[in-house]
Amino acid sequence: MQSNPHDAASAPPDAPGDYLTRAETLALLQIKLQTLYAYVSRGLIRSVPQGDKGRRLYARQDVERMKSRADARSGHAPVAAAAMRWGEPIISSTLTEITAEGPRYRGVAALELARKGKTFEQVVKALWNPRDDVILSWQPCGRTLRFADAWSRTAGLQPRRELVRFFADIAMRFGGEHLRALQAGDAQFIECSRMIATMAHCLAHLRRATPGAAAGVTRKRADGLAATLLTVLGGSASAAHRAALDAALVLCADHELAQATFVARIAASAGADIGECVAAAILTQTGLTSARSYEATEDLLRACRTVAEAQRLFTEHYAAHRNLPGFNHPLYPDGDPRASYLIDLARRLEGRHAAVDPLFAALKIAAGYGCLPSLEVGLTMLTVALGLPLRSAFCLFIIGRSAGWVAHIIEQRESGALIRPRADYLEANAPQNDSDETRLLTSILPP
Repeated sequence: MQSNPHDAASAPPDAPGDYLTRAETLALLQIKLQTLYAYVSRGLIRSVPQGDKGRRLYARQDVERMKSRADARSGHAPVAAAAMRWGEPIISSTLTEITAEGPRYRGVAALELARKGKTFEQVVKALWNPRDDVILSWQPCGRTLRFADAWSRTAGLQPRRELVRFFADIAMRFGGEHLRALQAGDAQFIECSRMIATMAHCLAHLRRATPGAAAGVTRKRADGLAATLLTVLGGSASAAHRAALDAALVLCADHELAQATFVARIAASAGADIGECVAAAILTQTGLTSARSYEATEDLLRACRTVAEAQRLFTEHYAAHRNLPGFNHPLYPDGDPRASYLIDLARRLEGRHAAVDPLFAALKIAAGYGCLPSLEVGLTMLTVALGLPLRSAFCLFIIGRSAGWVAHIIEQRESGALIRPRADYLEANAPQNDSDETRLLTSILPP
């Protein structure tokens, strides 16, 4: 006996994002109403009643499964494979667009925000988009700071190497201790601002290796997160330096679907809380691609104490590797505009540290090899100009990017969609080439 197409399911939706209206389903699948009824009658798409007027909702997972099958039949797999490697967009987002002029946050160029002197806190609020009356905290969690002090004394670790991974512990503690708030409306924004502020205060541990520097984290309140960071890192909290660091944090805040951001969205789609998602992103960012790039960039730049040394080191490194760390971002063939802006900030900075001066000559050497600076170079040069300790650049990047991760996590959770790419299975002994090894289906299916 054939089932009624409208009786495939009777339970109410678990969440609004789990189901689609009839119009949304027809638009996504590009089919006629009769075809939709056929899919439901064959059990391919589940439907549930909506209200008492005979309307139906259709299970999003089933609809997206049918969409992926149609895409695969039409040759979507090769397109999807290319998309996973600096290719076409695969996730819709209202947050960030990458252009030749750099990222645009909700339609506004990040460089324009920096030029206008917008603070990091203002840009974070624009990215997170809470209600107008929500006031973000930006005050650290005292209990977590005490935990950080204990970690510093007993872990036996080198803070310069381990601090960023410790940020993941901070995020996890917020996910565990503040779970209810992190899952609830306006409170999640306040808690996330406290989480980022707590990370910022922990940067005092970078100064442990400096004679006379404080060993623990400071709890002194400052005027804004940039001022807090300069204070805990031992820099000057002058107006010019605060504005420069604010600009750097703004430019670091988001960069669309970078690897760690993608991981954060995957975790969010699987139901992880915000703290867990941020921790996953941080641990991804500490991988060889990003952390090693920042470390190698900083080591090369800080070793250039004179113009002659810069000439020698850059020439030797390029001869050995045919490349320079922190240069030539794939998305900016004409140069990363974020880096150019930060380098110009460092050049114009009042009271800049003299150690940055030879680096401007080093950039001319790099340009001779066709190497254009990326964000790592710009951020590192600014930290040198500000007189901040070793490894500050990568830590500041993580703190700035945490704002973007939170925005993506919230957007992904609100979409209700599950991210579940598919693999194109290859026989072990079958001939393979570079494209075969990385071919993926990016349809969203249940695990």
